[in-house]
Amino acid sequence: MTTVTLPVPNPALVRSMAEQAQALIPKLVQWRRHLHAHPELGWQEAATTAYVARYVEALGFDIKTGAPVIGSKILGAPAEGPAHTGCIAELHFDRPGPTVAIRADLDALPIHEVDTQGQGHRPAEEGWHSQHTGVMHACGHDGHLAIALGIAQIMSTQKAHLCGTLRLIFQPAEEGTRGARAIVEQGWLDDVDVFLGFHIGLGVPSDTVALDPVGFLATRKYSVTYRGAPAHAGRAPETGRNALLGACQATLGLHALAQSGQPGIRVNVGTMHAGQALNIVPDEARFGVELRAERQHDLDALDPRVQALISGTAAAHQLEADIRLIGEARDWENPADMVAWAREVAQCSGAFRDTVNRYDVRVSEDATLMTHAVAARGGKTAYIVLGADLPSGHHTAEFDFDEGVLGKGVALVGGMVGVVLGVG
Repeated sequence: MTTVTLPVPNPALVRSMAEQAQALIPKLVQWRRHLHAHPELGWQEAATTAYVARYVEALGFDIKTGAPVIGSKILGAPAEGPAHTGCIAELHFDRPGPTVAIRADLDALPIHEVDTQGQGHRPAEEGWHSQHTGVMHACGHDGHLAIALGIAQIMSTQKAHLCGTLRLIFQPAEEGTRGARAIVEQGWLDDVDVFLGFHIGLGVPSDTVALDPVGFLATRKYSVTYRGAPAHAGRAPETGRNALLGACQATLGLHALAQSGQPGIRVNVGTMHAGQALNIVPDEARFGVELRAERQHDLDALDPRVQALISGTAAAHQLEADIRLIGEARDWENPADMVAWAREVAQCSGAFRDTVNRYDVRVSEDATLMTHAVAARGGKTAYIVLGADLPSGHHTAEFDFDEGVLGKGVALVGGMVGVVLGVG
């Protein structure tokens, strides 16, 4: 890995990047709205992957998709396996230098978007709401992809003036914190000198940026299956082994584990499926549980207690237990030097009028696996929140965002990339 000293921002360079971003706004909006209308769920983003890969390849990026990107160690993938999803796009410049990586997430959510006019939902009113029933970009990932494409567009025009490599990571399955681990394990962060992640909204208002967000919750998510034995519920219930009863008892015990003097510890059993008929002792039960904590070491202490409770409850009910990790993220705070440097770039850019300090996001984000992977090798890392007013909250059927953030995001994040790669 090249040793990186964060360059002092060149104000003229950063302003030039902002001007180019401004000129791209119509195209940014077009990309975002196309992607919004064609959402795909995690591990199923084949068309979305093809869309972004086709565009950046035409700009001169080297492209890899599918298995070389995500490998075979897939968290929480559908039973039929992942679609041809995930893309790494690299632009190699004329002079040797650092490698800068940006992550943008491909996936949408299993939400049915408001799709009728007269309810004040802009995508429906203007005809670019989701065309896929029950699937919706309700978190801003369509905007993240548009920003990444905008940065790719600008950087591709500067190839003779740049050094090093720009790597765009188009990641599947961010929702449920499933996709980043596969990309990290494939080694795509091993040679990265500077990693930049970003998110739209999260309660930060338009024309404001959070350069040092805090409160990223470490998390692990498990799928649990209990297997017992069926029986006639009236004639001989004692011959059965009730998986549903065991799952219910485990659920109560798991929620009790959240009682702690440590801050931010959460346990939630969010799904349960069991049983075939009222007169059959249920022989199989499946439930999903997530753990979260403000600090990684608190999560690491909670995790074995959770697994012991699940296994112990199964043993008490004479059930078999299968526990599978299906999602993971870590805690994170931006290093002070990266925050100070990002603030300098932001001031030169003028893209955002205001900066909010130590904004508490209170979410989990699997890009933290990437930030930790880069930081562990001495690289520079930051994750920022790009403010955008929201008419409705994240993960709702009325979600939308102020599209003014698209040009601002390209100007700021693109400016950071340009400074590191030595435009000018």
